[in-house]
Amino acid sequence: MQRLAATLAALGLAASALLPAVSQDKAKPAPPRPEVIQLFETHVRPTFVASCLACHSKGNALGGLRFDGPVTLAQAAEIVKRVKGEGGKPRMPQGMAALAPEKIAAMEGWAKAGAPWPELKGLLGGKLWSLEPVKKPLPPVNALKVWARSGIDNFVLAKLEAAKQKPVAYADRRTLLRRASYELTGLPPSAEDVTAFIADKSPDAWPKVIDKLLASPRYGERMARFWMDIARYADTKGYVFVDDRNYYHAYTYRDWLIQAFNDDMHYDQFLRYQLAADRMELGEDRRHLSALGYLTLGRRFINNIHDILDDRIDVTMRGMQAMTVACARCHDHKFDPIPTKDYYGLYAIFASSSENEPIISKKEIREPYEKHDKLFQVAKNEREELIRAEVRRLRETVKASTATPELKAILQGFRENEQPNDKQRGGLLPSFEATKRDRLAELDKSLVELKKTYPPTPEFAHAMSEAAPRPGVVFKRGNPGSPGDPAPRHFLSCVVGDTQTEFPTGGRLELANAITDKNNPLTARVIANRIWGLHFGTGIVRTPSDFGRQGEKPTHPELLDWLAATLVEDSWSLKKLQKKILLSATWMQSSDASEAAFVKDPENRLYGRQNRRRLELEPLRDSLLLASGALDMSKIGGKSEELWMGAYTKRRAVYGFIERQNLPAIFKTLDFATPDVSSPQRFKTIVPQQALFLMNSPLAADQARALAKGVTGKDEAQKVSALYRKLFERSPTKDELNLALSYLIAPDKAALKLETQSSATWRYGWGLVDDAVGRTTAFNEFKVFADAQWRVGDKLPDPTHGWPFLSREGGHPGDPQHLVIRRWVSPLEGTVKISGTLNHPGTVGDGVRGRVVHSRSGVLGEWVAQNSKAETKLTAVEVKRGDTLDFVVDCRANENTDAFAWAPMVVFPGAKKQAWAADKDFGGPPPAPPTPLSKWERYAQALLMTNEFLYVD
Repeated sequence: MQRLAATLAALGLAASALLPAVSQDKAKPAPPRPEVIQLFETHVRPTFVASCLACHSKGNALGGLRFDGPVTLAQAAEIVKRVKGEGGKPRMPQGMAALAPEKIAAMEGWAKAGAPWPELKGLLGGKLWSLEPVKKPLPPVNALKVWARSGIDNFVLAKLEAAKQKPVAYADRRTLLRRASYELTGLPPSAEDVTAFIADKSPDAWPKVIDKLLASPRYGERMARFWMDIARYADTKGYVFVDDRNYYHAYTYRDWLIQAFNDDMHYDQFLRYQLAADRMELGEDRRHLSALGYLTLGRRFINNIHDILDDRIDVTMRGMQAMTVACARCHDHKFDPIPTKDYYGLYAIFASSSENEPIISKKEIREPYEKHDKLFQVAKNEREELIRAEVRRLRETVKASTATPELKAILQGFRENEQPNDKQRGGLLPSFEATKRDRLAELDKSLVELKKTYPPTPEFAHAMSEAAPRPGVVFKRGNPGSPGDPAPRHFLSCVVGDTQTEFPTGGRLELANAITDKNNPLTARVIANRIWGLHFGTGIVRTPSDFGRQGEKPTHPELLDWLAATLVEDSWSLKKLQKKILLSATWMQSSDASEAAFVKDPENRLYGRQNRRRLELEPLRDSLLLASGALDMSKIGGKSEELWMGAYTKRRAVYGFIERQNLPAIFKTLDFATPDVSSPQRFKTIVPQQALFLMNSPLAADQARALAKGVTGKDEAQKVSALYRKLFERSPTKDELNLALSYLIAPDKAALKLETQSSATWRYGWGLVDDAVGRTTAFNEFKVFADAQWRVGDKLPDPTHGWPFLSREGGHPGDPQHLVIRRWVSPLEGTVKISGTLNHPGTVGDGVRGRVVHSRSGVLGEWVAQNSKAETKLTAVEVKRGDTLDFVVDCRANENTDAFAWAPMVVFPGAKKQAWAADKDFGGPPPAPPTPLSKWERYAQALLMTNEFLYVD
């Protein structure tokens, strides 16, 4: 109820506002109030769709009640009673959880307001705001004459003035350059660049900076990652049973994106290549075939073709058109004018193509490889056919009962449609005809030689090619086994109308042309909104992949149309659009604002200030490496590499390997876009794990060390100043400098002290037991762990100490001076039980003796095993924290054939039972602790964790 009350308050509704309006014309009721319509569309209709339509719609109107059209006041009152469980009838919806109180309250308010049911034009073919033609409006005239620098500012200022608000002041030059550099290249500017820009007083200083950033090769890397979120890029397929899940050539799509953005490829051409490059005139340049990775690099859904095609429809329609067409897979879209017939028309388009992996390298690399590979494949195919033919002949001898038992056994080892493996083929070879054996030997020799002499391997693409056009048909309720009406291959009827004819071919090129048609109202709006969101943190439409009824409406519709129309006028140039945005006064505003401004517009929907944004994963990682001097920007493109673990790459994060099925946790911690589906925008979270990553990850520690090492100066003050300029492109303030010096000069009390003695519960070594006192008198820890054994040295037997070693199951004692000891160190105080089996499996030798020796109580038990087993049980052993129990094995008279098994278990019984099993707990030495950071390194790490470093501005 509180949520509903808040919603009603936000709508400005008083109790009287919910009452039906009374018309002066008694024959015609007054139209419902806009506030009530908003209540219905926002809270009531979505509940009907989600919870009621399954049982109360056309063809399935249980109880004679339907929720897909207008209801009477009496029916509305009955609906409220049923969802509240009143009137002695079962609560609705049956078989589901009761509706939330706020949903019931919304229905009740709607019913009291007269139960209006506005026509849902989306379902009936009417136009959404996003489907209206794009018309470039004239910028409005503002009261504040001196602020606006472009048409963008006129539209924004008009909204601000209508709300009686004002824009904030411009950000300072350092902030502007830092913001622009991150947005256009994903990297911070250098201190030298900031100094030069601040000193440049020419009127074109700012446009020159923007031009320089747009011309940087780093621009393409930044924009490629932006688009890869939309394209749900990954280097693997997800779960595919035992199939190879790698997309080995995915990187060529990423490299194509980088080049396309750097070249400022016209956006309409950019989209066409990604949908139908194979249908376009490419000439000798086959690199554009890589663009088809937009379609082919999605999840494989355990190789379910229907889900694969659904994914391609979704990435195309949401990514390029911001329409949730995939919602029409099982039924007509419940909110938008998208019938299932349109969905399955698109399904037929993508089903008319098959995947392939063409060579995309230049002719001088491609042709020698293709020629050589053809020779190899011919020889390989001849060899396989020769073997198949001989196997068929030999199988006939089995049928004729003339085959030897050995031959028959080999042939039964593999199926008729399979090739024999090397061992099986070797067994069959003597039965081959002599001429066939000779030819097989020639082919084997030829294949070996051809493998050795392959020319350089070219690059490939995950692409597509069209086959025969597939007739489209609607799958009733999404079931492929229940075909329905025909579904012609064509574009969305809500965009181009119902009179379009079916595409004559498979249809991907025709689809690409329909999407990029200048009269398509969606394409330019969608990308203009995405670009705006890139530079402001939020789009003019805050649901950038949903321009339908369930998405948000634009905060500035005229501005969005102005941007879209301008983009088309500028030949679809994204660089020109971005330059216009960055030259605007709106973009140049500071992110600081008064408390009053925050209260009036907390979400900054009027853009009366710039939004403060934290660095995303890729700029954060790149900035860390850049600060330390480790970032490798020597080349553009190349295969994907590991970003975080082991010998991680020093290249930019855009070149990182994206594992779709097992995405490392750090990606999720830093709000990376899921590669499973097209991502309209990244989540923005603040969680402790983000700070913990910067404190503890090897990558962050490595950069802190390198950063501190690279800072020079004649004294600490100069070093601090150099560090500030490197990280923040400015000098420290007096207070910042004093704070740094007070820390750096003080004694280093925080230095980590590494323990030299192992703290493990189980320890492994050799030594002696004094039989007179029953105590372990010497315990020498093993220093070497090799071949899953703890032992004295690298070799076994050791030249000096002989055979002593311990393994998971047991071990081997040395001579009488080298007893093996498995030591348990008690972490608690109380009574423990000991169990286990001492086993000497050898048939020769004098066996072994096992003893349990308590550090305070002496020998607790003794057992002998000689070609036998002995149960080693002790039921009540008192221990204190730090006491040791030594499980000692000696060779008795000599160490010959004295391998044994003894993996005891120590148990603390009772309610809080704890157990330590020697076999399960066994392992090698713990990983070496990280080298502790020095004071300067900790200071550098602290600066890397500041908001000034982690935020754009």
